[in-house]
Amino acid sequence: LGSYSHALPGHADARSALAAPIDERIFFAGEACSPHDFSTAHGAYEPGVAAARAFLASR
Repeated sequence: LGSYSHALPGHADARSALAAPIDERIFFAGEACSPHDFSTAHGAYEPGVAAARAFLASR
């Protein structure tokens, strides 16, 4: 069982808004945050790595 994101036609740009950190304290990751590889495992992994790096850089 599982699920993945699905953007409505014309709303794919919402993914970048979803991936944006809040106050450099709350970071988001997952396939829904991927601009190109959404709905895939590697699409979840890459934003996770990017969010972890951004978190560490903010410390």
